[in-house]
Amino acid sequence: MSKFTWKELIQLGSPSKAYESSLACIAHIDMNAFFAQVEQMRCGLSKEDPVVCVQWNSIIAVSYAARKYGISRMDTIQEALKKCSNLIPIHTAVFKKGEDFWQYHDGCGSWVQDPAKQISVEDHKVSLEPYRRESRKALKIFKSACDLVERASIDEVFLDLGRICFNMLMFDNEYELTGDLKLKDALSNIREAFIGGNYDINSHLPLIPEKIKSLKFEGDVFNPEGRDLITDWDDVILALGSQVCKGIRDSIKDILGYTTSCGLSSTKNVCKLASNYKKPDAQTIVKNDCLLDFLDCGKFEITSFWTLGGVLGKELIDVLDLPHENSIKHIRETWPDNAGQLKEFLDAKVKQSDYDRSTSNIDPLKTADLAEKLFKLSRGRYGLPLSSRPVVKSMMSNKNLRGKSCNSIVDCISWLEVFCAELTSRIQDLEQEYNKIVIPRTVSISLKTKSYEVYRKSGPVAYKGINFQSHELLKVGIKFVTDLDIKGKNKSYYPLTKLSMTITNFDIIDLQKTVVDMFGNQVHTFKSSAGKEDEEKTTSSKADEKTPKLECCKYQVTFTDQKALQEHADYHLALKLSEGLNGAEESSKNLSFGEKRLLFSRKRPNSQHTATPQKKQVTSSKNILSFFTRKK
Repeated sequence: MSKFTWKELIQLGSPSKAYESSLACIAHIDMNAFFAQVEQMRCGLSKEDPVVCVQWNSIIAVSYAARKYGISRMDTIQEALKKCSNLIPIHTAVFKKGEDFWQYHDGCGSWVQDPAKQISVEDHKVSLEPYRRESRKALKIFKSACDLVERASIDEVFLDLGRICFNMLMFDNEYELTGDLKLKDALSNIREAFIGGNYDINSHLPLIPEKIKSLKFEGDVFNPEGRDLITDWDDVILALGSQVCKGIRDSIKDILGYTTSCGLSSTKNVCKLASNYKKPDAQTIVKNDCLLDFLDCGKFEITSFWTLGGVLGKELIDVLDLPHENSIKHIRETWPDNAGQLKEFLDAKVKQSDYDRSTSNIDPLKTADLAEKLFKLSRGRYGLPLSSRPVVKSMMSNKNLRGKSCNSIVDCISWLEVFCAELTSRIQDLEQEYNKIVIPRTVSISLKTKSYEVYRKSGPVAYKGINFQSHELLKVGIKFVTDLDIKGKNKSYYPLTKLSMTITNFDIIDLQKTVVDMFGNQVHTFKSSAGKEDEEKTTSSKADEKTPKLECCKYQVTFTDQKALQEHADYHLALKLSEGLNGAEESSKNLSFGEKRLLFSRKRPNSQHTATPQKKQVTSSKNILSFFTRKK
């Protein structure tokens, strides 16, 4: 029998549970030197051209062709030009102070001798919108191929391939293993058992058929010990997933022209390490029985894991007395049995008198969670779910000001125009990505004076309608900087050294929901208490007198508190708005008897005159947005 169960296989069909299965198939895809690739494609350059993407005097992306010359992001553009005489530097797009649009200035930059071709830091701000735009195109391809995609950053995504692999395994009738053997024939027994329900959910899966061992992996399987490639169902799932990823990456390359690197494994952390293992334009698969070989290959330490690369990871090295090499293996061997051993060690360290809690990033109340995480990470078994929902808490646009680029209230307003344009672009990015309306409700202005004093002012933003409006944001921003400008009479105020605009408190509205969906179907929530009549008779009359009875006159529903009644009233309001938009049913309680006769009666009794033809009523699109949008 297989070491995996039917439950683990069926879990792949659930987006919320698939990551918990030992058969999970998670991919991480990273677009190689993304900013540099975007500029190569925009300028019609080849992959062999040494391109660097430049921001002022710094390099922010290096193409793989340029890396052959030893150029890195640590170099200045002047240092890079010394390493490669035919280097092609391309400056990012920029906003100009006072303008609400970005543009490229090709052939201009700090490396050009002509003063007229310099891009002034004082009067310009970098725009990353071209890269966000290309990222959106790639994300659209990812989402068209996979049902659960998590955008990790502008140039990388996680994919949960569980449903795709499960459907291929159980239902794909066209896939060919070899020229004369189809997948459905090799898997006929397990398919019949699944479709017929002839299995116990907790029982083990059957052994894999001998014929399925001819299934091929796409990419490089990390297998230094030369183990058999396909020995159980987890290998079958990963092999299918590797072929899916190859197809997705080919689509990115064919449609957009970008090369990618991919890692596949059963967890997010390991597949992220795998995508970085071999670059560019490569795909690395880490099978479950090769996990420890991969983690101990010499390229990774405990700080290599996602979320442990910063100060927490460095602190853990000190607290756990980890060596600087082979730290992952050290954790496994020092605490071999369970996470409880590791927790006891952490607790003892935290309780030591010389341990400075004020500077520590380890929460003494959460050592159990941290120990569990480290225990599983060191074994490649720490599963994390993928999340496709936007988690937007705030957005900021700021500028570190130089010289006299912000020497008056007029300069402040000019920069606010740039900030509003950038934030508007990012809001639109979110709305297109998630098909939702995103509305920031609070704006904050922060500035740093000539004497490095910091002043802030924040408040609400009001919009005319439900859509985000840039001019309303700018209006509030101007008001705030004007209020703060009163302090500008002080000689230590101007010129400012920093100015920023932050938007927070987001409302996120699903475009697929109606008004009634937003309020909830309160009719089904608040039910009449008639069914409990016998129980109510046993209660004391005094208690009944003390309990307030609030009743809805339309549905004869009784409520015991004002809040519940108000929520029910909100439902009526939502229903009435919806009926005004989409039309009312004859059973509607919002229509009077006369209105029902007028709207739904087929014949008018006692009518002796020919009815005057009426104008055809314009039918609504039944889109809630049109109801709230001002007609032009």
